[in-house]
Amino acid sequence: MSIKKYEVLLQTADLGSFTKASEVLGYTQSAISHIVTGLEDELGLKLLTRDRFGVRLTPEGEALLPAIRAVCQQNQEVTRQAAQFHGLEIGQVRIGTFLSVSVHILPDLLHTFSQRHPNITFELLQGSYEDIERWLSEGRIDLGFLRLPTNSHFECTLLLEERILAIFPEDQAPEEDTFPVEALKQAPYILRPDSLDNETREIFRKTFCNPRITYSAKDDYAVMAMVERGLGISILPELLLKRTPYRLAKRELSPPATRQIGVACKNPQALPPAARQFLHHIKQAAPL
Repeated sequence: MSIKKYEVLLQTADLGSFTKASEVLGYTQSAISHIVTGLEDELGLKLLTRDRFGVRLTPEGEALLPAIRAVCQQNQEVTRQAAQFHGLEIGQVRIGTFLSVSVHILPDLLHTFSQRHPNITFELLQGSYEDIERWLSEGRIDLGFLRLPTNSHFECTLLLEERILAIFPEDQAPEEDTFPVEALKQAPYILRPDSLDNETREIFRKTFCNPRITYSAKDDYAVMAMVERGLGISILPELLLKRTPYRLAKRELSPPATRQIGVACKNPQALPPAARQFLHHIKQAAPL
């Protein structure tokens, strides 16, 4: 049985779409569907179900997925070791990340690493903290950038600690250098309600503050645009506010609040060689 069929199944299951898998693997959508159907015929099992939302694993597919993923990883390791005899260095690093890291941290890391290791490729998945923890636990990714502290069974390395800042329209900035969290009870507040807003919820919990929520938006840049237009104020991590195109004023909170960002993995010794090299590169670059 061709290892390529396993790889096609993995990509389709991970991405939840024949179309997305075809874009990643360079096949047509019909070819992806045909390969998966052929694998199902060989195994005598239905592995994927199709509906209007995309594709998902059947119970049988869920049960076989860890073994299939292990086979693909072993094949990659064989290929990597064979390449070493020819003086090549290859491999793929799978990374879970969130917006701040994707925009302001990873590009520089990938650039400097790729200059030394041009044959190593990367797959980046962006999601919430919960998504990234789940992907790490399932073996879907090798490394995950997370807010610390995190799940105790991960090995974590602190990379940086950043401030959480209050943001205002540029022409409505308070005169004071700090902004009391307590004042959010009166000011119209724009909330990020999704799971990436954990640090904000923590600030409210610690200060016993219930802000006057006027709007909510899941996207960080939508929040910035709404603040710029004078619809309210909000709280965002400092890193996210770098190089923003929006005309905003920033103030440190009182009491001050911070967020720690780190990189996590299940077991550094069990990482594929390419991922282990990149983790070492990240640690050398910290603090970022």
